[in-house]
Order: sequence, then structure tokens, then C-alpha cells
Amino acid sequence: MHGGPTPHDVLHDAVDWGRVVVATLARGIVATLLGLALWAAAPAVIGWQPTTVMTGSMEPRLVPGDVVVSRPVSAEEVREGKILLADDPDQPGHLRMHRYVEAGPGGTLVTKGDANPQRDSTPLEPSAVHGVAFLRIPFVGSPILWLRQGEWAPIGLLVLGLGALLALCTVDGSLRRLAGADTDTDTDTDGGDFGGDGAGSSDDVRDPSADDVRDPVVDDRREARDGAATRLQAAATVPTTRRALRRRDRRVRRVRLLGGGAAVVLLVSGAVGTLVPTPAVAAPFSRATSTVASLGTATAVAVPTLTCVQTTADIVTIEWTYPDNIGTPNSFDLMNGTTQVATAAGTAKSLQYRGSGLLNLGTSYDLTLRTNLGGSWLVTNTTPVKVRVTSLLGSGSATCVR
Repeated sequence: MHGGPTPHDVLHDAVDWGRVVVATLARGIVATLLGLALWAAAPAVIGWQPTTVMTGSMEPRLVPGDVVVSRPVSAEEVREGKILLADDPDQPGHLRMHRYVEAGPGGTLVTKGDANPQRDSTPLEPSAVHGVAFLRIPFVGSPILWLRQGEWAPIGLLVLGLGALLALCTVDGSLRRLAGADTDTDTDTDGGDFGGDGAGSSDDVRDPSADDVRDPVVDDRREARDGAATRLQAAATVPTTRRALRRRDRRVRRVRLLGGGAAVVLLVSGAVGTLVPTPAVAAPFSRATSTVASLGTATAVAVPTLTCVQTTADIVTIEWTYPDNIGTPNSFDLMNGTTQVATAAGTAKSLQYRGSGLLNLGTSYDLTLRTNLGGSWLVTNTTPVKVRVTSLLGSGSATCVR
């Protein structure tokens, strides 16, 4: 009499179900990532322009690492309040993505970054507008931002994560193969190749009248034996042992895994390759500026001192000094290498900063301050402050490093 499933059987079933759930979730995540990459790249086929956000000048609406797809529009559709993608007049060959705030003189367009305290000093010509921001795909362009900033740690973690994700997609492979093998076995035992009951069909019954019809005898010089011809070469056999089948399944699984990984890399690389126009990758967005008429000289002066003060547990204050007798700059830009991460008005002597990004596990950066007089009149101080940034899914914190 059967007493029901044993604890070992229950545990084994639970593990199998867990493998199925994990593999299904992993495949869903891979499909989502591929879908986001395709969603960001596909509009380029119809002439729309995907661009990666490289700075925080449009936060919180747009954050670094977002991909924004701009839709070409006519001049009549360019209205105040829209986010425009246009050629940056202050930096030839670069792009500006800021909000259109008001009409300027001579039919020009005055723009401003949402996070910037002032409007851009140089208005846009209507002919310079590429389109209006239409679609935002969050964080898809983060690998491009990391490459630009030389952040190899998150790139390595991303590669390892994708590899682990692809491996998790196959953890239920043996269960699916066993299910397929059980189905094949049931089909074979139901009737074999002829659809009978497993004991042969009517074609196997010999007609007694056929004894009178004999085929011509062919002398092939071989000896007839009742038993097996042991010295004759046997036909090649297909390995059917469990060990041989497992080895074959492992080889097939490795080939599928490598092929699937290569396909994912190719698809993502191809999508990323179409995400951003070359000028947009190399340039940060334009900074907010004011009129340069108040400047007494066209020579930019770097700030002589720069310090970091911990304001709260996750926010730092960057403070500096600047001479008062040489005019007021348009803005002070906090720089991480060549990327602007924050900005302040030309009259300010401090700004607050906290990290942001998709994933950052406590990387330290040397931040500098750039004096911006507008156009190409820029100068960066040579004594940086070190700040450690930790972020996850856009929420970050910054701490001063002494």
C-alpha cells in the first residue's frame, strides 16, 4: 500500500518548481532588456533621432543615461514648453536638449535646462532644431555614459550580470528535456511506426502461398549461420545510455547558451550603435548662461580654492572662492572629467551635489569646477575634490573623501 509522497519527493518537486520559476523570470528580464533596446533604436528607422542624455541639466525630467527619441516637426509645431533637440550654437558639432521657454529676437528660440538657474545665453535658430522630445526610455544609455566617463567597474558588473542572467535562463533545461523524452516514449509505446498495439501488425503475417514464389539464388560466397556472424562488422550504434545522453545534452546546451549569448550581444550592440548620433555622445548639453556684457575681460579665471563639505548623509556641498573684481561669470559648472554633473549661477559660491545613475557601488571621482564665460571662454581649476558616489536605479548619495 502506497503511503503518499516522501519528504524527499516533496523537496525534489519544490526545487524543480523553483528552477522553472527562476528560468522563466530570467527569460522575462532578457526579453524586457531586448525590448527596451529595440524600442529605443527602432524609431531611427522612420527618421526619428534617439539621443543619450549625458548631463543633469534637465533633471528631474531627464537624467543621465536616459535615451530620448526626438520626433521631427514643422516650425509651426515648435511651441513654448516643448523640449527641443537642436545643434548647439555655443559648441559646434554638439547637440543641445533643453526646454523652449520663450521667443527670442529675430524669430530665435530661447531655451533653458530645467535644472539650470538661468537661460542659455545663445538662442537657437529655428533651422537648427532637429525635433521635439517625444519618447523617454530610462537608463538604456547608461553603458554609453559609463564608457564616456571611463567607469569600467559598472561595465564589468553589467557584463557579469548578463552572463549570469543567460545562465539562469537554462536552469530548467533538463526538466524540459525530460518532459520531451516522456512524450516521445508515450508516443512510441502507443503503436510504434505502424500505429499498431506494439506486437506487430498484419504486415508481419506471412502468406503461405508465397512459398511457391522463390527469388533467384545469389551466391555471395558468405556462410549462412543460425547465430550472429561474430567476425562481421556490426552496424554503427547510437549511444543510448543515460551517461551518453547526458553528455550529448550538455554539448547541445553549451552550444545553445553560447549562441544565445552571442545573439544577445549582437542585438544589444547593434541597438546601442544606433542610439546616439556621434556628436551627441562626445558632448555634454549646453550650460545655462547669462549675458556677457557685465564681464570686464574675456579672460576666464579658474577658482583658486575648492572644498567639499558633507551637508547630509547623502548630499555634499562644493564650495569655492572667486575674485569679485574681475567680473561675474555666466556659470560655474561642476565637472567629472569632461562631463558636467551640476551647475550654479555665476554669482554663487557653492552648490549641492548628490550622485545619480543606474548602478554605482561607491566609486570615487575627482570633481573639478569650470568657470564658464560663455562660448569657448572656459577654464577649469587644477585642484579637484574627491567625492564617493553610490547609486541604484537613479537614486544616489554622495560623500566627501578626505
